[in-house]
Amino acid sequence: MYLDSLRGIAVVDAGATNTKVVLFSSKGRRLAERKATSRHVEGPPYRHIDPQAVAELCREALPELDRIAPVDAVVPCAHGAALALIARDGSLAMPIMDYTAEPPQTVVQEYRQLEPPFSEVYCRLLPMALTHGLQLYWQERDFPVEFGKTTTILTWIQYVGHMLGAKAVSEISSLSCQSQLMDVRENRFSSLARARGWDRLFAPLAKAWETIGELRPEFKGSSFRGRGLVLAGVHDSNANYLRYLAAGFDSFTLLSSGTWIIGFNPSTPLTALKHEQDTASNTDILGRPVSSCRFYGGREFEIIAQGVPTDSASLSAVAQLVTRKTMALPSFTNSGGPIANSGGKGRIDGPAPHSSEERASLAALYCALMVSEALDAIESRNDIIIDGPFAQNAVFVTLLAQLRAARSQKVFLSDVQEGTTSGAACLALMQDEKLPELPLSLREVVAAHVPGLAEYWNSWRARTHGGFG
Repeated sequence: MYLDSLRGIAVVDAGATNTKVVLFSSKGRRLAERKATSRHVEGPPYRHIDPQAVAELCREALPELDRIAPVDAVVPCAHGAALALIARDGSLAMPIMDYTAEPPQTVVQEYRQLEPPFSEVYCRLLPMALTHGLQLYWQERDFPVEFGKTTTILTWIQYVGHMLGAKAVSEISSLSCQSQLMDVRENRFSSLARARGWDRLFAPLAKAWETIGELRPEFKGSSFRGRGLVLAGVHDSNANYLRYLAAGFDSFTLLSSGTWIIGFNPSTPLTALKHEQDTASNTDILGRPVSSCRFYGGREFEIIAQGVPTDSASLSAVAQLVTRKTMALPSFTNSGGPIANSGGKGRIDGPAPHSSEERASLAALYCALMVSEALDAIESRNDIIIDGPFAQNAVFVTLLAQLRAARSQKVFLSDVQEGTTSGAACLALMQDEKLPELPLSLREVVAAHVPGLAEYWNSWRARTHGGFG
């Protein structure tokens, strides 16, 4: 999209935990934000997303933000692990499955016999309902009548735009985010999607920055000043990555953090990815595959910290934990992350944390160790940039800097408040395939100097996976 007189850009970011509508100026400067908790329904027929929570926020927020700066462009942005099945009359043929839904084991076992090879999709079958291919198989197998009403499939990202007023489209970064639906080398539907006929149900492809509609009147209120043009939109972590491409970076590892910590390293070849360590490919908005790692960091931090605020952690408490050899061993969810076969086996080894400060500190230390393992899994050797909520965790970032110093790497934080929505806003500033030039400043993290951390790290690795590497 490109407009000579672009004024305001509204990014609708529908995350797993929160949904935000963030207003940006035509220069990419953040002006205002409105936020609400994302809504999930336990079922039946399975745990699912309530899209009306997004619609309710947009009805209220978009007219408010338009009064600050006329909203000429609206950019949908969302997590990638959900699909909307649409019937001929435009309604949902089935509820939008939440990626935390638990499929029956018989469904999982049958799907394992069907899933395409890692060398084609560069994504292993993930736990819960995180894999698009498994979602569709479960819906088709167990709910054939409802599935049979489906005439169009959209990713959650593009469904948000469709709900706001855009036509039904697909987009490459959204289709390719660890879905098993795409042959990532060829940028075409996978052998699985073609064999089951799912490829014929997906809406036609559009570029992420293409204008594909206009806000419905219900989202404009009575005195809307902007054009309200809706773009195709982008996968949230890919949007984060896009912001740093727009700043001119090319050789770097980005850690896009939040509920998940996703690492992007364009310097790593796909052939280096490791099925058993939860590495995968993402595809950027220009159709280029990017080697990635994945760790359920936000969730696992919460489990270990037991509700203690992030800022309760301290390096002095970390030092005490290291001295006592108190260790959090993976993994506290069934995702496993970079440690193979560790899903659901998480435990605290050694003396238990004595206080809230120690619980938050142990969570930060554990996440730094796990992220370091994930970085090794994608052979990261360049500068590391941390974006998102974990960038605000001073103990985590300084510990990660100490760990990665052993690999001769530096860790940086950017002056961008949130790369995901800032990156999504870049789409409204693109001319054809040319990214806008939006520089940003980086601040190097001063590494912690926790005594004994190297020995603790070696012991932790030996207890997790035999000290490989």
